[in-house]
Amino acid sequence: MLPVPGDLPVEGAWSYEVDWAGVRLLADVDEGVLTLRTADGEDVTARFPEFSGLVDAVADGLLDGEAVMLDGGSPSADALGERLQVSDAQRARALARARPAVFMVYDVVRLYGVPLDPRPLEERRAVLSRLDLSRATRIQISPAYDDGPALLAGVVAQRLSGVIAKRRGTPYRPGDSGGDWVRVAPTAPTSAPPTLLSSASGTGEAPATTSGRRPRHARRERTPQHDTLF
Repeated sequence: MLPVPGDLPVEGAWSYEVDWAGVRLLADVDEGVLTLRTADGEDVTARFPEFSGLVDAVADGLLDGEAVMLDGGSPSADALGERLQVSDAQRARALARARPAVFMVYDVVRLYGVPLDPRPLEERRAVLSRLDLSRATRIQISPAYDDGPALLAGVVAQRLSGVIAKRRGTPYRPGDSGGDWVRVAPTAPTSAPPTLLSSASGTGEAPATTSGRRPRHARRERTPQHDTLF
């Protein structure tokens, strides 16, 4: 799902997340093998070796999120751009050791053979929150907030890119979100406690939670009528 630009929606039921301004990735774990693809379908798995631990946490699943690199506590487009230009796997491993990225996950499309894209946003987020990602040290679940104006104020205070508002009760649809996901840019300075990046700027470890195991998996194919995997 691709967010559309707009004002912060407050009417109705919405969930709000930080716009990490990273590189959107689909992480597909199939039979214990991880494949990372960008929105145009490019395989960038070798460029982010620090995400390989995801296979230890999720044996089969399709996760949507962003690769983010932090510089002084804020996302760095320059550092991320350098990583995306790497073509040599050995060089990518060296960069990952020196300056690892974080995979901020915010949706789960398939898990253990069960397609979750028809399920409403809040159900998918509930499933995501139950995954035990403690063994995948560079993987985090992007926090979701109920108070959009307060989150936007914090984003402005920390000079982050903005907020992504997501309408509750909606399924996951590849392509244009039809306004169910809205990208909100900060517009005015304000003050707020600088706490939004506290978890992302550390080790990248997610809190340990319970995890359920599902039966055999089923591969989710790319939807042909869309020119993006998202």
